[in-house]
Amino acid sequence: MLVKTLAAVAAGTALATIAFAQTARENRGPTALVAIQDEAPAKLIVDPAIPEQLALGRVMIQYRTENLRIVPVFGKGALSVSPRVGHLHYTVDEASWPIVDTSYETVVLVGLTAGPHKVRFELADPLHRVIPGTSQTVTFVVPDTASHSH
Repeated sequence: MLVKTLAAVAAGTALATIAFAQTARENRGPTALVAIQDEAPAKLIVDPAIPEQLALGRVMIQYRTENLRIVPVFGKGALSVSPRVGHLHYTVDEASWPIVDTSYETVVLVGLTAGPHKVRFELADPLHRVIPGTSQTVTFVVPDTASHSH
């Protein structure tokens, strides 16, 4: 009985250690309620298109940011907000204009023709100026069979 009790305590301690190994701040980043001095540069991380969806002709691309919160806030006054705020610009193929996104959700594109495509992602400040060093491009091929099914 003592061995079973010790084993249960050891297992519980191990699980508690794993559960508490990462703090909320480590997982979610700093609170939005306190200004950050000397903020690190904004960073954009973009995944490849999700292969299972691409095979069906749907382009789904996930992304995340570091040191920038995606929110629908625009204008000169928002430039001084800390933690830093901004939004996403993404451009499909060689379009001359970006799509502005403040949802912070997976980017979904449907109806693209079969063949190669690219999407350029960039973080932008509240005045729509692209933040240097945040451009990422995802390339993919929409399969021919996907253009005939929905």
